[in-house]
Amino acid sequence: MKGLTEADAFGVLRQIVSEQRLVGSSGSIRGSFRCVCFTEAPESAFHQLSGRYRPFGIKVSKKWLFKQGGRPVIYQHSDEFATLPDALRWRHVRYEPDAEPPIDFSWEREWRIQADELFLPPEEVAVVVPHENYAAELQDEHFYNEHMRVTFLKTAWGELAAFETEQPFAYELTVLPPE
Repeated sequence: MKGLTEADAFGVLRQIVSEQRLVGSSGSIRGSFRCVCFTEAPESAFHQLSGRYRPFGIKVSKKWLFKQGGRPVIYQHSDEFATLPDALRWRHVRYEPDAEPPIDFSWEREWRIQADELFLPPEEVAVVVPHENYAAELQDEHFYNEHMRVTFLKTAWGELAAFETEQPFAYELTVLPPE
């Protein structure tokens, strides 16, 4: 999860959880294709990626992502971008290990899906946090918002909202403490 600080990144995660979606971006993607990006890094290496990212994430299975249209990026020299068919250019990532300085982001093991947004169905997603206190904060915020929502509906609609109940927290939470 990107963010200038851990607090910024946690704010981004809170918004993702609330909206149940990831929003695509064209930043750092040649050709200005809008994509949602993922790393294929195993959980054991998750915190090793913290140079560019904060210790939060959205975990999905590769199988599910593939069904949605996600694919691994294609690491290649910048000159090779034009040789790709138009339908594959969104997958291009510059790779020039012989440049000075070298350009090599292959350690990210990036996957992308070309999309403006990607809905995150709760049965397919786990939310990754570095400490239990972040998990508790996400749940507490959710339950507070649900309580306020149901209270408002019952106040505004009376008997019409009698069967409205607070919904459980939608996502599995995975705590991966930094090593």
